[in-house]
Amino acid sequence: MFCILALALLTGGFHLDGLADTCDGIFSARRRERMLEIMRDSRLGTHGGLALIFVLLTKILVVSELALRGTPMLAALAAACAAGRGSAVLLMYRHRYAREEGLGNVFIGKVSGRQTCITLGLAIIIATVLLPGMQGLAAMVVTCAAIFILGQLLKRTLGGQTGDTLGAAIELGELIFLLALL
Repeated sequence: MFCILALALLTGGFHLDGLADTCDGIFSARRRERMLEIMRDSRLGTHGGLALIFVLLTKILVVSELALRGTPMLAALAAACAAGRGSAVLLMYRHRYAREEGLGNVFIGKVSGRQTCITLGLAIIIATVLLPGMQGLAAMVVTCAAIFILGQLLKRTLGGQTGDTLGAAIELGELIFLLALL
């Protein structure tokens, strides 16, 4: 539990906020413009709160199970962080920004194919070096596939990506990577 809390504190909850905002907007079942407005709202909604509870509790349970199985926890958490951040590049490459302005506009649509390959390559190297056998590589492949699909769904729903969707991708990427280690 303290490992997951430490990860959240290290980022200031920045990516968790993106996850909550994304879920509030997407699950509001409104028109695209209204979803983007909801995502900008600083208040936490029901869907965002549920997403935070689900992701944090699932991370705690998965980390506990991995520890019981003898997985080196520092290595698994470091690899999960690399996987989440590395796979988020898939939402930046060949995507457009869903709004006129914002923090995510610095990256979204401005990452080259070479930069994408380097980022994914580094994440794969970190995961395979830190975790024994093919475990890290297999978890990274699962994570990249899931985040790619997430990116396509968000692009279809919102017309592009935002800084919030990048934060959501990072948090979900970490979770998917940890789940894939089971």
